[in-house]
Order: sequence, then structure tokens, then C-alpha cells
Amino acid sequence: MSELHHWFLSLIISWQQEINLVISNAFDELEAGEGGMFLYIILVAFIYGLVHALGPGHGKMVIASYFLARGSHIKDALNAAFLTAAIHAFSALFITMILFFFFQNSITHYFQTINQNMYKLSAIFIIFVALFLLFETLKHKNETETFPSKKGYDTNILKIAFSIGIVPCPGVMSIVLFAMILGYYTLGILSAISMSLGMGITMSLAAIIATKVKKTSLHSRYRKSLHVLSFIGIFLLLSLGVFILL
Repeated sequence: MSELHHWFLSLIISWQQEINLVISNAFDELEAGEGGMFLYIILVAFIYGLVHALGPGHGKMVIASYFLARGSHIKDALNAAFLTAAIHAFSALFITMILFFFFQNSITHYFQTINQNMYKLSAIFIIFVALFLLFETLKHKNETETFPSKKGYDTNILKIAFSIGIVPCPGVMSIVLFAMILGYYTLGILSAISMSLGMGITMSLAAIIATKVKKTSLHSRYRKSLHVLSFIGIFLLLSLGVFILL
């Protein structure tokens, strides 16, 4: 199992590296006067978001665990996924813009240090998210599960989306900062939005699958196993945060 997980992560990292190279070459062509590269970079950023969200730390396990434990409608699953992705991307966009406009004279020199520090900050947020989800799971462990009403809005979705999404995405930061350094401010913002949509689609798949499993007989049959899986997901998320922090 660990070998399969390692292989999958290696594959995702390899894909991201290839896409980063494609984006870098596209910026070179844009600088050379190829106007069509503007839309091309936005499209590649969308694909990058799809792939990037497959990696660890984007809340898929957290969101899926929540919907497996509590149940909800597909609409709520989509809201949770895309809201998380939007906050995740725009927090990175906001921080990158502040860093750029206040420290643009030295940001290229210290970008590697800044990026490493952002990973550390992300790790702290990931640990807090894992602890929050553990608290929520234990709190509702012995409650009678109820299916949310269509008329109401599950405020926990907003809490979870904000808790996960507030962690700035290093992938978005890299693309946006690269675009701004070259003077393409609008392109940087549009790339962040495009990448956010891509991440939202990937995360929504995990949420939708969880809601579907919740509604089937599989959930009743393997209820204990799925509950254990929720705790495994929390443990993996917590381990990821500690690993990045150290």
C-alpha cells in the first residue's frame, strides 16, 4: 500500500514538473510576442489545478471524511469543494500580491526562502485543520446521523472550507509571482482563478463520491470500516503537517 502511495505521489510530482516546464516555455513565447500564449497559459493553469489537487494537503480526505460521516446533498459537496479551492487559491493570490508590491525589489532573490516559509505556515494550518476535524468527528461519533434538509445550510461546510482553504497554495503562488515579475498582472490573477476551478473539480469528485457512498447500502454494511477510514484520513493529514513542519 505504501509503495502504491509513493508511486502515485511520484507520478503527480512528475506531472506537475512537466506542466511547470510547459508554463515556463509558454511565458518565454509570450515574452517573444506570441499573443496566443495568454489564453494558453490560463488553460494550462486550469489543467495544473486539476493535477495539483491530486497531491496531498488539499483537503480531499477531509471533505470526503466529513460527508461520509454526516451525509449531505451533491449540491453541498460541490459547494464545499469549490469554496475550499477558491479560498485556497485566493489566499495565495492575496499573499503573493502583498509580497510582490511591498518587496518587489528583493522578492526574486528571496523567493526560495519565502516559498519555504510558506510551506511551514501551510503545515501549521494543516495540523490545525486535522485537529479541528478530529474534534468534529469525535463530537458527532455517538450522535444519530441525520440527513441535512434542503432548506437549511450546513454551516460546518463553511467552517471546513475556510479551515482548509486558508492555507495558501504554493502552486498558485509560484505561477502568480512569476507572472507578476514579468509584468503580466492580469494574467497572474486569471491564472489563479483558472487554477482554482481546476482544483475545485478534482476536490468535488472526492466529495461527490463520499455522498454517493453515504446513500448506498455500502455505507451501512461497512459503516465501521468507513468510520475507521475517516480517522485514517485525519491521521494522514496530521502526519503530513508534522512532516512538512519538520
